[in-house]
Amino acid sequence: SSGINAEYGGNIEDMKINYGMILMSICCWSLTVLRVFNSVTNFCWFTLSCLYLLFFVQIGACLLVHCVGVSGVWCAMVGFAYRMWSITPPDKSLTNKLLVFATFASYIWANVYYYRLEGTYTTLCHIAATWLGYETNFIWIRSQGLREEKQSQLAEERAEKPQ
Repeated sequence: SSGINAEYGGNIEDMKINYGMILMSICCWSLTVLRVFNSVTNFCWFTLSCLYLLFFVQIGACLLVHCVGVSGVWCAMVGFAYRMWSITPPDKSLTNKLLVFATFASYIWANVYYYRLEGTYTTLCHIAATWLGYETNFIWIRSQGLREEKQSQLAEERAEKPQ
C-alpha cells in the first residue's frame, strides 16, 4: 500500500513500539534541550516546530518511497538528543541518567528488532533519520552561537555610542 500508514495496518505491537519510542524520545529530548532555553515557552515553541518539521519530513518520505509509520520522527529526535547530550550533558541525577540510557537502549533495541523484521532498507532509513536529527542539531547549535555572537556585538556597539 502506498501513502501514509501511521496505524501500521492495525498491528498493535508496531504501534506500541513506535509511539512508545516517540514518547521516550520526547522525554529524552526534553532533558537534553530544555536547559538551553531561557523560558519554557521558548522551549515549547521550538519543540513543537521541530515535531512539525519532523512529521512533515516523515510524511514526505512516506509519499515518496511508500514507507510506513513514524519511526523517522523518533530516530531524528534521538539523533538530535544524542548530539545535545554529547555536547552538554544534562543534570546528572540518577533519574535523568536512567531515562537517557533507557531511551538510547530502546532505540538500539527497536532498530535491531526492525532490522530482523524488515531488513537492511528499513535500518538504513532509520540511520538516515538519526543522522538528520544529529546534523540538524549541529546546524541549530551553530546558528545559536552566531546569534549570540551577533547580539553581543550589538550590545558592545550600543555601549560604545555616546548617549
